[in-house]
Amino acid sequence: MRVQVRTLRTKGRNLNRDELNDLPPFMGTLKVAESRDPELGRPVVRARLVDATAGTNADVLPELCDARLLWADGNKWRLTGFERIDAADYMQTWSVEMT
Repeated sequence: MRVQVRTLRTKGRNLNRDELNDLPPFMGTLKVAESRDPELGRPVVRARLVDATAGTNADVLPELCDARLLWADGNKWRLTGFERIDAADYMQTWSVEMT
């Protein structure tokens, strides 16, 4: 499903309103599936935003691991979880809007 995503954190830190307004949304196809995480040794739900236009399914953002739906209202959703950047896990929240 084609969506635009705004990330609400940077390396786990909440972005303030001015920072959020300055960042353009990321566009792509949202994919959510369960798969085994070798580092955690258990299955996790992963949310991915991929660029399907190039035909490569390359990730637009770091995937959201242990993804949970916080709320959904019409064509807007909020997903939370953690992202791995340079072998470190950081909390992340995505504001998702279907396009």
